[in-house]
Amino acid sequence: MASSLGPPSPLLVRVSHPGTRLEWKLEKYFQSRKSGGGECTVVALDRSDPTSNTFRVQFKQRAGKDGVLKKGEHQIVVDNQLVTIFLEPNENAEEKKTKMSSSTQSQKGASHDEKPPNVKDIHNDVDSCLQKKEHPNPGARFSGIQRTAYLPDNKEGNEVLALLHRAFDQKLIFTVGESRTLGVSGVITWNDIHHKTSRTGGPQRYGYPDPHYLKRVKQELKDKGIE
Repeated sequence: MASSLGPPSPLLVRVSHPGTRLEWKLEKYFQSRKSGGGECTVVALDRSDPTSNTFRVQFKQRAGKDGVLKKGEHQIVVDNQLVTIFLEPNENAEEKKTKMSSSTQSQKGASHDEKPPNVKDIHNDVDSCLQKKEHPNPGARFSGIQRTAYLPDNKEGNEVLALLHRAFDQKLIFTVGESRTLGVSGVITWNDIHHKTSRTGGPQRYGYPDPHYLKRVKQELKDKGIE
């Protein structure tokens, strides 16, 4: 029987656009605490192509790969541009298209006022594209992103989920602007419809418990014409 301490299967990652010294920068990132990873090596799948955007990450310990997968969302700044890192745990994973989907995960807990006992994951993927006339720099390219948010799996939570689907379809969830956390402009940001991107930590960490969140987000959606 194989030992569980053996090296993990390779983790494939795809970046939103190429940049200089990406192998080194990705390796440095995935070895950092910020990524949740650990000691690893990174190699481009096609080293003969300087514009290659797919890489294999090999972690020395299985916990490094598990930590990166658990964190889920990864971005770095390369050549003064925000680069989104997409995780492809399976070597045969297909390219993801622009979509919004939900899946239910059971989780132990008490009432919504404390922790959501059942949580719906909202997965938002936005592909790379060119800014349009309503954006800050029309014609300039912006990078795609992946975001996951959480809603309580109850009647009101499902009502909000349906409203968020409508808002996403009408391109109201995201816009192109400046990221205050990264200090980079011309990137995808939230468009004043707040999402809970953590299950814990309270409002300060964009998580639960927050008993008034659903009421607030429904008002934000109403302000955008979604009700």
